[in-house]
Amino acid sequence: MIDWNAQWELHAPNFLNGFAHVSLKDFGGTNASFKMAPGPGFGDLSHPTTKIMLTLMPQAIEGPVIDIGCGSGVLSIAAKLSGATHVMGIDIERQAIKHAQLNAELNNLDCSFSNKLLCHPKNPLVLMNMISSEQSVAWSSLPTFHSSTLIVSGFPIEETDPSHYGKIVEKLELDGWKGFIIHL
Repeated sequence: MIDWNAQWELHAPNFLNGFAHVSLKDFGGTNASFKMAPGPGFGDLSHPTTKIMLTLMPQAIEGPVIDIGCGSGVLSIAAKLSGATHVMGIDIERQAIKHAQLNAELNNLDCSFSNKLLCHPKNPLVLMNMISSEQSVAWSSLPTFHSSTLIVSGFPIEETDPSHYGKIVEKLELDGWKGFIIHL
């Protein structure tokens, strides 16, 4: 059995008193901060792709957000604290969904988490932080999003940029990984 507390204490930056502490200001965002309990969901801020996603996310979000492959809920929570009207995180791992919900509750935030998209909001900001081969599978299982923005990471530097999603409007590289803001 994995000792998640020991794993997060070892890898998560700003781990103190049993929680990872996240400040959006560290990524160019608002002054909002939150804490996260250790658990099985990906997203303890030790991986460059999570940092890329948080840096590319807008400081102020004025509509709904869909977080595909939500893992620990780190991006969902950041989106809600940045003003998202409704946040839906989806993941195929049941334990990750529970972990994300725990982290949202820990911060008194109303986010919904499920293994499938429960509604189809108009013009959502779509977040997707997973390796590119998993993205293809996840993306093909979702409805078509029109007039939306996609923020995506999980591409090694040597991999081709994901122009198949739409028009790339911004690119960020960090520690061998890259992420993008894409208009669909």
